[in-house]
Amino acid sequence: LVGALFNQGADVHVALPYYRKMFHMDSQNLIERELQLYLSAGLPESRIHLAEDRIFHYRDSVYSNDDRENPKIALAFQREVINNIMRSVKPDLVHCNDWMTGLIPAIARCRGIPSLFTVHNIHSQHIALERIEDVGIDAAEFWGDLYYDKPPYDYWDARNNNIPVDFLASGIFAAHFINTVSPEFLNEVSDGRHDWVPPAIRAEMRAKRDAGCA
Repeated sequence: LVGALFNQGADVHVALPYYRKMFHMDSQNLIERELQLYLSAGLPESRIHLAEDRIFHYRDSVYSNDDRENPKIALAFQREVINNIMRSVKPDLVHCNDWMTGLIPAIARCRGIPSLFTVHNIHSQHIALERIEDVGIDAAEFWGDLYYDKPPYDYWDARNNNIPVDFLASGIFAAHFINTVSPEFLNEVSDGRHDWVPPAIRAEMRAKRDAGCA
């Protein structure tokens, strides 16, 4: 997709964590192959933005078996995208994928940037606003475009009372448009055909579909 868009004249930028260990493993490694695909498609290296944080550098897998580690990885990546990459690139459109980027559509909306959020599955994380800010993401600018487990009265209520932010629901809620793996999946979730889908995810996907934004 990235290569095709670039070859059609779009100025495409890609942001991904700098998995140093994985990038220098066997060339058959998934992440290494993905990085090489961007370069072989003609995308200049200046258009590939590797988020720097020690939490990425020595990993040998994208996800951790420790559920406490995955939110840290996601927060570190989003901090770099929000604080640095988006400010330097100044994008006209932002495309995000799944709960690991769930905060980015909210800051994009706040800054007047349209966003597309791709929902690959219904997994999410629920992280308190105070914890999000403690890693260096200032949510005061966009807290009102996030989806909370319990609606807060205001920013200080959300922060001081540790009200969790639902990352996947936030991405769906704040994005201008969403897409899923198939129209069937979209309708199955929106119509409540699976009782394992969280109500917040179902409601937000249905709202986007009914608004013609999915």
